[in-house]
Amino acid sequence: METVSYLTTKELSMEMRYFPALLFQVIALSLQFVPTGWDVWSRLPAAGILASEQYSDLGDELLSLLGRPGLALVAVQADFLRSSWLKNCGRGIESWHTVGSAIRQAQELRLHQQKEIHQTHHLNVGKTLSLFWYEENKKRLWINLFVWDSFMAMILGRPRMINLDDCDTKPPMNCNIPRDPSTAIPMTVRPEDSHSPVMISAPLFRYSLACKVHKMKATRADSPRLTNYTIVQTLHEEIMLLMDELPPFLRLKNADTTWDLEHQYLPQLRQELQVMLNLFVMALHRPHIISNEESRRAALQAALQTLDCQRCFFAQAEKDQYHLFGMAFYTVDASFLVSIIAILFPPSSHKAKQRVDQSLQHAIEDLSRMQSSNPIARSGLGILRHCYQKVKITFEPPNSASESRTVSHGTPGDELNTLINDVGLQSFDSCPNLESDTSQVNTASWHGSPDLPSLSIPDVFNQGYWLNQLNMIYPSISDEDTGLLWESLYSD
Repeated sequence: METVSYLTTKELSMEMRYFPALLFQVIALSLQFVPTGWDVWSRLPAAGILASEQYSDLGDELLSLLGRPGLALVAVQADFLRSSWLKNCGRGIESWHTVGSAIRQAQELRLHQQKEIHQTHHLNVGKTLSLFWYEENKKRLWINLFVWDSFMAMILGRPRMINLDDCDTKPPMNCNIPRDPSTAIPMTVRPEDSHSPVMISAPLFRYSLACKVHKMKATRADSPRLTNYTIVQTLHEEIMLLMDELPPFLRLKNADTTWDLEHQYLPQLRQELQVMLNLFVMALHRPHIISNEESRRAALQAALQTLDCQRCFFAQAEKDQYHLFGMAFYTVDASFLVSIIAILFPPSSHKAKQRVDQSLQHAIEDLSRMQSSNPIARSGLGILRHCYQKVKITFEPPNSASESRTVSHGTPGDELNTLINDVGLQSFDSCPNLESDTSQVNTASWHGSPDLPSLSIPDVFNQGYWLNQLNMIYPSISDEDTGLLWESLYSD
């Protein structure tokens, strides 16, 4: 076997052994994004989601057959792509377990530890440079695993599998991997990078944000009974600074659009990075929206901006993309938070009410279109519709409210408890419990018929999940509302 300069023959043999498992996952993930009508579907033994699922399952079975942990970088990549495939199907818990397997294998390979590459007398310069860039490539895989672990823990409420204190590896350099690593001197500013965007910039931003997730958990800044609010303020300022430090081609505001025609994914990438930051902001401030006006304002602004971004995503999305995790979850998450704040702290301005109403209406419309192919949209739609009705009642003027309406004079904490009890008594399931065996799924035709049957996917984001979001809010007596909460929504 012909070797490469940065791997021994034995190491290359191990990587090649696991390569078919990775290839199956690449095919499976690619099929999740192939549009309807492409000729590729006529050449596959199965249609749509079934073909994609078959390839992913084959890759997973092959990886198990070859052995986990597989001491090969390719094995880590295969599990990581499998996790991504599962996430796109809405199978959050399975995705979390699979990325956990990838992380454990990566730790066996010591990707979490810094490895210094130095020129020695028995290595030529070309081999040393190749080794350096190979380590850079491994770092890029590691930070992606780190980001997934951090954000899945934050979203799912699961423990993190990576302890930041155990990691001493440095982040990768903010430059593209050179075409010929054996001749490229390591430097952050490379002449060839001036002709295209640096691909690692977005992952580095996500990594910095994920480090803040660890800090948030370590300081318990997202705890509902926080005694020192300055921790929240400090974290908020730090993540806003991260956004300010983004390179111009990744900024949502005043973006450098020079490369947009050549790299058509960039506009959507800017929106995605903003949504990730907003997701953190909402998680940080959600527990404090009653006890602190600053948190109310930050959470509301982040949620509304997320809905604006999601509206753009949906307008540009094909029907084949409706099943993707982010299409539904981020919409439900932000809409639910906007509804809660509007119910607990209703605006008096007509313009503010109109803004909230339109945002929630658009979210419900988008989720309604997605519900047949997205289990998260389906499970979130019922509770969001219920909250929207509560918002509309809250927005009614007292003199035009129905006779059956009970006017509440309680504190926001009282209103929160009422909302928790009300939501807990409702039944929002529009389909049976999704806990059956995956082998029973009738996935006959994703393409041509976008309906997703009552899938075998554990419904992680069900009524209990959103109830837990309410229970995370500390129902202390509110500070006095100065009016700044809604002012920014309708000020000229």
